[in-house]
Amino acid sequence: METIYSKGSIRTLLDNTDREILGRIVRCFGQFVEVEPLAQYRTMTPDDVWLVLVGQVCVMGSAGHMERLQSDDAMREKFKDAVSLQVVGLQHNPVSYLEETLRNFSVTRFPNRSAERLVSVLQSLGVFQGSELVLFEGLSHNSGAVQTRDEIIERCPAFRLKSASDFLISVGLSHDVIALDTRVVGIMQKYLGYNLTPERIQSHRGVYLSLEAALREFCREQNISLALLDRLLFRFSNLGAIELAVKHPELIRSDL
Repeated sequence: METIYSKGSIRTLLDNTDREILGRIVRCFGQFVEVEPLAQYRTMTPDDVWLVLVGQVCVMGSAGHMERLQSDDAMREKFKDAVSLQVVGLQHNPVSYLEETLRNFSVTRFPNRSAERLVSVLQSLGVFQGSELVLFEGLSHNSGAVQTRDEIIERCPAFRLKSASDFLISVGLSHDVIALDTRVVGIMQKYLGYNLTPERIQSHRGVYLSLEAALREFCREQNISLALLDRLLFRFSNLGAIELAVKHPELIRSDL
């Protein structure tokens, strides 16, 4: 698997071996992964969406902190209350409040930077107008995924390609994008010999779109969504089961 530059164009190529390896991973683990339902955003409250936005900002740099919070039901509920739109809206200095809250709950590596980003989201007229959520106005899960993602990035100042992709999947606005983060790209580097780093992919739109397009084609061949591949690779990225699936798929238990 490699991304190549030729005559001003960028293409990512998967050979038959790459497809076979990814196919093994899908066959072994696809049944154990659920993707957020399409159109979920239509029934989400402003606080629901805000909490997803908070999570997206907090995982920039590392998802480990938020994952620890998600594993503790009681702490997760306390955090949800502490960062609710109503509570944050009452603060004289929301940046300072959010920084202290994020640090106390240890949900991000960068409390100050994350707090500043979150306040910029709150103040963005493309996300909220007063207490009204306007982020999804005019958008639909039936529209083109790339165009919808570009519009979300335009409206929300905290987003880039990777984070916007994860957000679209999380709220059910698209299943046809993938969040090319360190974990997902790491699997491609390790098992498919991919030649570019996550930093290079995330910082170059052409490279990102090229890799995403190649994976989208693979998913269509497998009759699965790109979002399912995203969730699958992320969930199992740190487990030895991936290596087992690649080298000895016959040993993967059906009741894993």
